[in-house]
Amino acid sequence: MNIAIVRAFIAMRQFILQYQDLIDQIGMLKERLGEHDVQLDNIYDAIENLLDQKVEQQAWQERERIGFKK
Repeated sequence: MNIAIVRAFIAMRQFILQYQDLIDQIGMLKERLGEHDVQLDNIYDAIENLLDQKVEQQAWQERERIGFKK
């Protein structure tokens, strides 16, 4: 083998080892973003439920009344 090839592989290995911390941090960020997506979905669902309840309440208040009219 050529010594330059061996040196190139050694340099690549060192490069990868130096940036392993960055790879770990990127992985942690991806996990956090996944958790945030779940939390945001829960918030959106809660808001939609509140809006649906408000629409139902308005429909109930605007219904045609039965019984004696004043």
